[in-house]
Amino acid sequence: MRKCFLVLVFALCASAASAQMTKENSYGIKNLRFEYRGDFDCFNDDNETYSGFTGRYLNFILEGDITDNLYYAYRQRINKIQKEYNFFDATDYLYFGWRITKNISWTVGKEIIAMGGIEYDLAPIDVYFHSQFWDNINCYRFGTNIEYTTNDRKNTFTFQFSNSPCDNNVIYGSLYNYSLHWRANYKHFGPVWSVNMFEYKKGCFLNVIALGTSFNFGPVAGYFDFTNRANGEQEQFFFKDMTIIGRIGYNFMHNKFQVFLKTGYDVNDAQLANLNIKDVFDRCVLPGTDVRFYGGGFEFYPWQGKNDIRIHGFFAVSDVSGTVEVVDETLQPAIKDEISYQVNIGVTWRLKFIDK
Repeated sequence: MRKCFLVLVFALCASAASAQMTKENSYGIKNLRFEYRGDFDCFNDDNETYSGFTGRYLNFILEGDITDNLYYAYRQRINKIQKEYNFFDATDYLYFGWRITKNISWTVGKEIIAMGGIEYDLAPIDVYFHSQFWDNINCYRFGTNIEYTTNDRKNTFTFQFSNSPCDNNVIYGSLYNYSLHWRANYKHFGPVWSVNMFEYKKGCFLNVIALGTSFNFGPVAGYFDFTNRANGEQEQFFFKDMTIIGRIGYNFMHNKFQVFLKTGYDVNDAQLANLNIKDVFDRCVLPGTDVRFYGGGFEFYPWQGKNDIRIHGFFAVSDVSGTVEVVDETLQPAIKDEISYQVNIGVTWRLKFIDK
């Protein structure tokens, strides 16, 4: 399957590139590229050090217009394609869209779960060290979106109905997600907020409030995320099961070089950490989790105004006060009071066949 897919992709790239050279029009493929990230990692965990080189991401991205009103988008993680899994497990998104009016659009296919938060919104290839919630959520699901964009194009409101991220069945989900999402683009701020209802078992929902806002003041840029997760049966709805993330960076050399600091916190005290997994509200950050992380790094783009090549490096610390694992369908304490360190340096390469 993997070999057939690669042959198909390269044939498509060649034919599309040829078509673009011979005929220019307003339709067809707008974005066709491969992107790859390779890293060297070094970890120190419980007085043991281990390291090595790895290829972390290899993505194929295809976007375009069929007519003025019909469009499509597709991203496949080629490095995740394995014969023992369903092909669509490695598909991040694959949807078809219709611009019904200049303000209203409808999409259907495999979608990104419409949840707020800037870090959640980033492509995985652009996230270096991250929260427990980001690492565990099943964020690509089949479903449909209705979007409304204001006339000034600064605000977009989305209602989404899809399979639940708590359902491990990618194609036929019996659990569902309902999301209301707002994205804005102002001069200095970019809010990405949502309220979500993730069905974790039939008729039972994890309610999520995700508030993320990016900021940009000249060379200073960053974001702040707050995500609160709760079930209606909890005694305290807010601040018992949550994730907080903050990042700030400073750009030098006309945005070719950036240094940044980042920190985050995952905690879930909403339930006792000795439950059967079927009774757990939040399957992404399990009860008994208490993890802080922090660190800093840099990004360097050798060519002015282009992101084709990016060199990055970072140092990160994970401070674990508590984690749990699932043993015989029951939560059991796993790690307490452990600090680990990570040093990473890597290169991201984007091979753009078409970029309009």
